[in-house]
Amino acid sequence: MSKKLEQKQQRRAAEEARQAELKSVARRRNLITFGVIAVVVALVLVLVLGERDKATGPVGVAAAEAGCTDIERPAVAEEANHVEEGTRVNYETNPPTSGNHWQQPADARFYPPESAGDPPPERAVHNLEHGQIVIWYDPDAPSDVIEDIEGYIDGQPGNQVLALLAVPLPGLEGGNLAAGAWGAFQTCDKVSEDVLDEFRATFQAKGPENVGVPAFSPE
Repeated sequence: MSKKLEQKQQRRAAEEARQAELKSVARRRNLITFGVIAVVVALVLVLVLGERDKATGPVGVAAAEAGCTDIERPAVAEEANHVEEGTRVNYETNPPTSGNHWQQPADARFYPPESAGDPPPERAVHNLEHGQIVIWYDPDAPSDVIEDIEGYIDGQPGNQVLALLAVPLPGLEGGNLAAGAWGAFQTCDKVSEDVLDEFRATFQAKGPENVGVPAFSPE
């Protein structure tokens, strides 16, 4: 074999070896990249599923941690008449549980703290008369408490959205929030889904003028 041919073959072999090494490096790089991507995707899935579980889990804290009082059942007011819109009513309890009220009830939904005073108690008491549950809350309550109240309201399924509203009540006494029904209320420092569910199971759809409000039974 001529020296020139031998050198040519050596160069070819060297080039083939170099190309093979480049391909090997590229494969290792791709495997590392795919591995990193797989880890990132797995972490994202874990976070998403964790947030989903959190979002669909019980709202607030356990009943024992909510700082709730016993349910109070004040005497029902002797008068429970419709009064002219704008008329102020002095209620015997805070939050109110019965008495005169405006003719038009409030829409069932969450009312943000900046709307404090709207709807006024005189309107929301009409909701109590209909058997709806009002979650009264202090508009100056901690933000996590207010967020839990909103989350509880927004998480209601089906026709249960018609049965529940949350109303900011300046000067609420006894806690940061109070579950209210016609003739009963229970104050708490923190939101507990278990406490609210039990209160609703006892009092929801049991007002003196039930107008199609659905009963409630915890799952």
